[in-house]
Amino acid sequence: MNEKEQVKQYVQLFERLSEQAGKWTKILLVFLIAALVFFQAALHIHSLRPLISPVDRLDGIPIKERNVKDWHE
Repeated sequence: MNEKEQVKQYVQLFERLSEQAGKWTKILLVFLIAALVFFQAALHIHSLRPLISPVDRLDGIPIKERNVKDWHE
């Protein structure tokens, strides 16, 4: 096999690799966007929110301003 045939073979391998990498990148991008939409929609369901987001449990209990005596110190 001479040098030109080797170079041609390497170029073909590179083209196949770049096509497959592009295909997998598109699939991964679509999957991540779908997961983002799914999880954002699931966060609006109050019964699912504590299961998805551990931060929601740290939110605390809302207080009423009139019940706090030293609010404006």
